[in-house]
Amino acid sequence: MALGEFPEELSDRPPPPAPPTTPPDSTVTTVAPSRGPIVGPIADAVFGNRVLLIGDTVLASTAPRNDGLMCDVLVDFGWAAEIDAEPGRFIEFAQQVLDERLDPGDGEQWDAAALMFGNHFDGDLEAYARQLEAVLDRLSPRPTIVYTLSEVTADAVAINEIIRELPRAHPNVVVVDWAAATEVDLDLLLKDGGPALTDEGSRRLVLFTAAALGKPLSGEAGECLPSPFTDDSAIVL
Repeated sequence: MALGEFPEELSDRPPPPAPPTTPPDSTVTTVAPSRGPIVGPIADAVFGNRVLLIGDTVLASTAPRNDGLMCDVLVDFGWAAEIDAEPGRFIEFAQQVLDERLDPGDGEQWDAAALMFGNHFDGDLEAYARQLEAVLDRLSPRPTIVYTLSEVTADAVAINEIIRELPRAHPNVVVVDWAAATEVDLDLLLKDGGPALTDEGSRRLVLFTAAALGKPLSGEAGECLPSPFTDDSAIVL
């Protein structure tokens, strides 16, 4: 399945394979202009170019304040991207972000979203699942990337089982299988056994995200939107 193009300017290294994904098999209608489950770039399923990325330590490592490339690359693809991610955050942080940013208050709305949570986990799998469902309900019907986690703990394996099942009930969800990517290149992508990323791991996660999003059809210029969530004082992996 085609998931977009990789930017050539990031590195002289050959681009990695297309991001491992779990395509949904539901047939429920999603966001126009797409019909049915999302089986290609998210850009094909939306009219606009605004994307909200929410996450914990791993996603925060890709933010501009941490010298990450996520925003720059998505802007090159044509996305107006906001990265609301902080180290040490549990999934409850997603609700905090949505309370403040789901309605940006600037006359605009988010066309797509991305979530990475579970790298910090309190052991309550049922509570995690409920909270993730609640976040997705608030984001619906926006196409939403949910990343699996590097399977460096038994908890991550259990969380990934939940994540991989999401498209059955949420046809707007596209699962980017970060677990599969890091299993193949563990030493290259993960720092000290993970789940924290090496520089190449951060770069690879950016590339997978850009490929899953694709290039917006709107033709609008991309923009790196400022985030109000920049507290890096919490624990890190």
